[in-house]
Amino acid sequence: MTNVMSFHEIVKIIKEGFLQKKEIEIYYAQTENSKEGWRKIKPESITTDIPPEGEKLVINKDRLSPGHILNAYDIKNGEVFLQNGIKSFIIGKIKKARG
Repeated sequence: MTNVMSFHEIVKIIKEGFLQKKEIEIYYAQTENSKEGWRKIKPESITTDIPPEGEKLVINKDRLSPGHILNAYDIKNGEVFLQNGIKSFIIGKIKKARG
């Protein structure tokens, strides 16, 4: 994979998805449970830690950092995939984003 986006570009796309309540795609690093690649999500919240421990941040008010957590619903076949609940992504591990 080439062309990693800047943190500020990624955060801008996440904020747009959150505020407009729309789907976005993120290119996320490999984890124990999934390969590196694009994931279609619907942003739900940004927190200081993985829920329920994390404090929710206010978009466009609180300052975001690479260590904050993006909590989002999986999108499968154009529908929010609720069976798996909300997924958590470390913002600093997102390599690209697109709306």
